[in-house]
Amino acid sequence: MKRIISLFFGFVLVALASPVFAADAGSITITSPANGAMLASDSGNKLEFNVHLSPTGNHVHIYVDDHSPIIDRDINNCPCSINLPVLGSGKHTVVIKEATVSHALTGVQDSVAFTIK
Repeated sequence: MKRIISLFFGFVLVALASPVFAADAGSITITSPANGAMLASDSGNKLEFNVHLSPTGNHVHIYVDDHSPIIDRDINNCPCSINLPVLGSGKHTVVIKEATVSHALTGVQDSVAFTIK
């Protein structure tokens, strides 16, 4: 009987701990431009996003078409935004990745693809 009670409480503790762990997992959500959007201009476009850092996260790296990352440390008061660089006509991809203080990527990320007319 004690074993059954111990197992029951073990399951309860795991169930209670899971939402806390999920909340600490971190998240990045790009809110603009929308995935698949058609942007009219090659300049003046903003990237808007929300960040909830994981316990190991410190800042984000923003990759525009696989170029060197834009490093953004000012993410404590999201929603956040940056001006995108001037982009030529055609398809483009932006990926935002969470990084640790030593710039190691944590796996928390979001991406968006869009087209410039």
